[in-house]
Amino acid sequence: MADFIRVAPFPPELREPLRAALRGEPATWPNTLGTHDIDALEEHGALPLVYSFSHIPALRERAIREATTEAIRHEELRRVLGALGVFALVVKGSALAHQLYPAPELRPRGDTDLLIDAADLDAARAALRALGYHEATTSGDELALAQRTFSRLDDFGCPHVLDVHWEIANTPLFAGALRFAELKPRAVAIDALGPHGHGLSHVDALLLACIHRVAHHHDSDRLIWLYDIHLLRERMSAEEHRRFWELAADGGMVEICERGIALAGDWFGAEPHDRAADYLGADRRARTETSSLYLDRGLRRGGMLAANLVALPSWRARMQRLRQLAFPPRRYMEEQFGTSNAAVLPWLYAWRGVRGVARLFRRIA
Repeated sequence: MADFIRVAPFPPELREPLRAALRGEPATWPNTLGTHDIDALEEHGALPLVYSFSHIPALRERAIREATTEAIRHEELRRVLGALGVFALVVKGSALAHQLYPAPELRPRGDTDLLIDAADLDAARAALRALGYHEATTSGDELALAQRTFSRLDDFGCPHVLDVHWEIANTPLFAGALRFAELKPRAVAIDALGPHGHGLSHVDALLLACIHRVAHHHDSDRLIWLYDIHLLRERMSAEEHRRFWELAADGGMVEICERGIALAGDWFGAEPHDRAADYLGADRRARTETSSLYLDRGLRRGGMLAANLVALPSWRARMQRLRQLAFPPRRYMEEQFGTSNAAVLPWLYAWRGVRGVARLFRRIA
């Protein structure tokens, strides 16, 4: 299940200077920052961005580390894309870093997200294994977990983590809003990633950015995700905005898109423009959208599970998912609990079940 990302408040003494700097205006920065503020910047994914404008000495070491790591990961991603043997879309942070930002190290990310055709998973798996990647064990939730995670540690001690997806979200409620077969013909080249580097169009990337912060993180106000939305919108034409809102309405995602765009506009002081009301009639804006449940931070996990069960195509699929949630593979259980003792396994399943039922009554945030 998705989790709300609770980040520390953005340091108030940096908010106005950053907004001014992003508008190209003079900004007055503090001379130093406390550890708590530096950690908050890192949580928001904004530390390299702030340092690029402010050159606050306390941020220098971490900003340099991010730039060094980015250079290593960039070469690794080019290597992976060249050896993968299947068409892959680089999505989210790793694509936007090259498409939107003056330098890719200004857009930190912990992993690289690739989107492929589900039919190409076995070929991609074989190619990544040949490159030295190890596949993480999954919980067996096949009807919702539409990704596999691969990782390796290189000779420099730098970790490389790839999330290989075949749906845009691990929640059935959101997965159908954008499909790989629709995205592939609209893909654009990312020259910095070599001849095999492809990403989403701005229209598709904006819809994914609005969906991701809600579907996976329940309306988290992490700054870098809002800045992605802001940058994408400022680069789009009126025709692209029109196509975006048509896609959002077709997928039942208008309200969550309005929310992300409003938060980004408030944060970065952008004048309201190209909103849903400018392109969609009142009837389309007034439709009930189940996806908007995810904007409710008071939503209980049981309600979230129920909404995603309803989104599955049949009762058989719903029962299958419940079985998979209740009885994950033995290997997964052994790794999660650090034991291979078969005698205790039934007790671990029972304990996990009790814990899972209790979690259904907890609020998301």
